[in-house]
Amino acid sequence: MIRQPIKIATTLQLERSAREAGFETHRLPESCSSETMGSLQQRTADGPVYRAFLEKHDIDLVLDFNAEALTLVPASCDPGKMSLTTADLGIPYAALYLDPVTSTMEQMSWADRWHLLENNTWIKCIPDLPHAEELKRLGVSNVTHLPMAAVNEDFDTSPAPKLDTGPPIAFMGHPASSWFRSPQGVLPGQLLAGLTVAAVRADMPDLSFHKIYYDLHAFAQPPGPGDDAPTRTSKALDFFNQKFIYNAYLAVKQRDRFARFLKLKLGDEFELIGDYWEANYGLKHSPRIWDMKVLHERMRCVPISLNLTKGNFESGLNIRHYEITAFGGFMLTYELAELSDLFAVGKECAVFHDEHDLLEKIAFYLDHAKERREIAEAGQRRTLAEHLYSHRITTLVNLLHEGGVLPKKPTSTDTQPTTWPKIHVQGVTDAPAEAACTTP
Repeated sequence: MIRQPIKIATTLQLERSAREAGFETHRLPESCSSETMGSLQQRTADGPVYRAFLEKHDIDLVLDFNAEALTLVPASCDPGKMSLTTADLGIPYAALYLDPVTSTMEQMSWADRWHLLENNTWIKCIPDLPHAEELKRLGVSNVTHLPMAAVNEDFDTSPAPKLDTGPPIAFMGHPASSWFRSPQGVLPGQLLAGLTVAAVRADMPDLSFHKIYYDLHAFAQPPGPGDDAPTRTSKALDFFNQKFIYNAYLAVKQRDRFARFLKLKLGDEFELIGDYWEANYGLKHSPRIWDMKVLHERMRCVPISLNLTKGNFESGLNIRHYEITAFGGFMLTYELAELSDLFAVGKECAVFHDEHDLLEKIAFYLDHAKERREIAEAGQRRTLAEHLYSHRITTLVNLLHEGGVLPKKPTSTDTQPTTWPKIHVQGVTDAPAEAACTTP
């Protein structure tokens, strides 16, 4: 249970959720929360702006999406080195990820990105358990598994319309991978590991990529305590390069195959809403819906809102699981390992396993409107009661209290910036972390 009031600074996306969780909330300056901000130079330039804002409002905790608002300042302990702005002020900083960490901070070099990720002065909240495990195994400190959620909004809980004028089945999203039509080549040596893992998981689906790659088939050794920073960085980069073909496989397994299959089988009865389907697969599609209110209303009104996950996560849920259900839509989704931990399958959402099962489930639920509406209503109740970002923020704050991270710790100009106790993922141990006062 939360033991004291705290002041949270966060991005526009999470502002309302933090406020509805009961915390005094301050929106970070636009220069610090802009999606276009990301280079090392820009993060360093924005550091003083960020610092002044945090000091003015006496902030206790900074919450971020995908490390967009991560900034740097000259370290108080050594002005010749840089520190995370939050760490230099003794303020806990937590990044709630929507994407794998490897696809964020892309305007920075891999060495700079990995150096910052190894830094133990901030908490990385990862929605996919295997990704959280592999990050800790690669030496990333203070990683915790925290599922995504729906952003707090004004949700319509009245019964959804019985009829929709559009196609009865719709999927809202882009192709999971453009790899098959990309000029970027893949070296033959990068094929074996990814395809081997795919083959092993077909027989042993409970094993994740890093366990098969490092343990079962021993393709490489993970970073160890004796490795220097360049070696750790190189090993991490090689790991994700080897995993690339496996991610492409998951992109087809979990998303693109079903979109292509339904378009071929159902034609105009199935609507693809997103970009690049024509370019990648020659499939007719509707353009991306940019207005989120229109998008959410489509999720709510379409008889069957299909959810297909990308290839970047192995078992975790994506944001659509929570958006579709939060807005009262009926969700038919590909089954994932973590789904049953968060929703009652068959009562709060429906799942399918393969092409044959997908067609059967579509036919069944189109013919059983009462069951469909009951599942949609139950799914909405579950998400609004347990799966909003206000719930996740409360969970995280309690975790930080229990771990000794909150309340924030005072700092002074003659001391090292604050570092935080490790936040553990069950069954995974931390590798040694970098000091707080570092030069990216």
